[in-house]
Amino acid sequence: MTYDDANMLSAFLIYIVGAASPGLGNMTIATTAIRQGRPSGFAVMAGVMAAGQTWALLAAFGLSSVLVAMPTAMMAVGVAGGGYLVWLAWKTFRQWKPSTGPTRDQEAGQNGARIGLAGHFRRGFLIQILNPKASVGWILIITAGVRPESPWYAPLVIVLGCLVLGLCIFSAYVLLFSSRVLNREEVANSTGFRYALAAVYGLSGLWLIVDSLKVSA
Repeated sequence: MTYDDANMLSAFLIYIVGAASPGLGNMTIATTAIRQGRPSGFAVMAGVMAAGQTWALLAAFGLSSVLVAMPTAMMAVGVAGGGYLVWLAWKTFRQWKPSTGPTRDQEAGQNGARIGLAGHFRRGFLIQILNPKASVGWILIITAGVRPESPWYAPLVIVLGCLVLGLCIFSAYVLLFSSRVLNREEVANSTGFRYALAAVYGLSGLWLIVDSLKVSA
């Protein structure tokens, strides 16, 4: 194994750990697959990956470092991302609020149909693109895999390699959480699952807002 190969392997391992670890992106992929099935799960996955690859290319060309060096810009991204997560929490809570209208299953199905695959893609994209920590993560990956003596194409190899790894990891999430091994209807309709999801979105959003304001202070 050459020196460059070892560096790239380090970058890939960092990506694998980050992508496979619990986070907002894969949590949203998993919960969407549970609630609304495989196509919706893959749509969210496509959005998360599209945003991730956007950050990856920015990091590969050094633009993420410029953004990170601008506290005001990072604060704006973080506050916008936190606000979006808080809005998702509120929407999730309202969606499952008991009512005398349609049953919860019917309501969830109607909401899923109304959102559509494009809406799921947009939700996954916004969750990932409005997370400034994603840019920092990609800077770490590129820094670990690329050295001054590395060939010019090394950053692009890392980005493409991580794209393949991400497709494998996130597809596994969709397939697992949309499979019949899990009782999807029972999980999706449980009160604990519903309010836990709203709480995770809300607390994550508030933390992101506070953290962004604190860093920029």
